[in-house]
Amino acid sequence: MGVILAVTSGKGGVGKSSVSTGLGFAFCSMAQKVLLVDMDEGLRCLDLMLGVDKQTVFDLSDALSTDRIEDSIYPDEKHKGLYLMPAPSKVGLVDTEKFAVFSQRVSSMFDVVIFDFPAGIDLPLYKALPENTNFLTVAILDPVSIRDASAIGNELYESGINARLILNRFVYKQSKKFKMRNIDDIIDMAGLRLIGIVPESEEITLLSLNHSLNKKGKPMAALMRIAKRIAGEQINLPGLKRI
Repeated sequence: MGVILAVTSGKGGVGKSSVSTGLGFAFCSMAQKVLLVDMDEGLRCLDLMLGVDKQTVFDLSDALSTDRIEDSIYPDEKHKGLYLMPAPSKVGLVDTEKFAVFSQRVSSMFDVVIFDFPAGIDLPLYKALPENTNFLTVAILDPVSIRDASAIGNELYESGINARLILNRFVYKQSKKFKMRNIDDIIDMAGLRLIGIVPESEEITLLSLNHSLNKKGKPMAALMRIAKRIAGEQINLPGLKRI
């Protein structure tokens, strides 16, 4: 069984799905076979970010109701080794027990599986994931967002789940306004172990149009650092000015 990630957030608007997609890019660039699973029933977006929206016929609900999981998996033509399973277009089609069986099966089919959950908390589905799942909570540099991430982290911890924090859309000048001088200040505010910081970038904003990120750009470099840390490499966090 390979790497399994559950990407969560408090409220919406923090760029959680772009982080999930970017991590997919990062892992497949490391020669890993990667599956992105869109868990946002009724509001899916990963198919647009990867540019496979016109190809999708079957989705996660079809994979749960039949044994033909492969029919609901779509390859990303721009990134070798990256695949997507779209979320259902309607709400209420993901059965928890069937999802538990499904998550075990796909974790044996891919090197990396990234479950992109909608904003908020869905403990029954979280607990249906394999035991070795890594939970990542995405927030932006805003007191409300950081507080929401901390609340999710606490609720997960009380349920026996440890989460790590990804700070997204980071702008150094804003960190000074919030009196954050270094990484430790961010960790203290969130109450979660920080695994990475992704800078604000127009190319991430335009991901649903371009379907890729510049391999030499700062966002991709940040996502690569996160992916390598998840894979077990010891990589130091850069100073806030260098993000």
